[in-house]
Amino acid sequence: MDDIKDCFVKAPKDINASYQAAIEENPANRGASSGRQKRAVIKHRKLWTPGRTLRIRVLAGDAAYKQAVRAAAETWTALINLNFDFVDDGDAEIRISDDGGAYWSLIGTDALTIDDQSEATMNLSPDHNLSLKFFMANAIHEFGHVLGAEHEHLHPHMTIPWDKEAVYEHFGAEDDLARSSIDERYFNLLDASEVDNSAYDPKSIMHYAIRQSWTQGDFQIHLNLQLSDKDKAFMSAAYPHPDA
Repeated sequence: MDDIKDCFVKAPKDINASYQAAIEENPANRGASSGRQKRAVIKHRKLWTPGRTLRIRVLAGDAAYKQAVRAAAETWTALINLNFDFVDDGDAEIRISDDGGAYWSLIGTDALTIDDQSEATMNLSPDHNLSLKFFMANAIHEFGHVLGAEHEHLHPHMTIPWDKEAVYEHFGAEDDLARSSIDERYFNLLDASEVDNSAYDPKSIMHYAIRQSWTQGDFQIHLNLQLSDKDKAFMSAAYPHPDA
């Protein structure tokens, strides 16, 4: 089946700093608003202020890599009231490294907790020369995290019929520490009390690919290569245009 490289959501080093950065950036991140969607969040939201510009600096990579990164970002910005400004130097809220074999990102405003401008807040493996469409799927997924989205397969309103032992075996997770890492990425659902009533979306770009051999019965999710209608609706609501 088509496969997605494992995405690691990078946790903030300091949860208090995470909360403070989120609230200073956008007071609505307290989660007390009544009309805006709350989706896939833990403890507090990490959305940027609608209408603002995020500076993005790609720390390494060839011209084709940088072009593909920009195209992935623009997939989202075409839908929302938020701007991305790609800069070659100077300070940037989002800084992208190109270490091979890994895709990860901090979630939304957690990027503001990293003061060192030489430290990446996101990593996109330079796989664009191997398969552009799979690189784009991974990169669009990571930019979803940049905008504050969490993983869809952790949606609390959906119980995936996991064969956990098969997943542990696939990743060679034999000890408790390795299994705990798999649990965090695949099995530990988000808090239902902090999620809106929107339905689970198996077509979301934020969903992991799930092999048939990892589940009991007849259940699998192929790699989603593009935004779903619900992805678009969620981000459009999170970052509304003034006339929306």
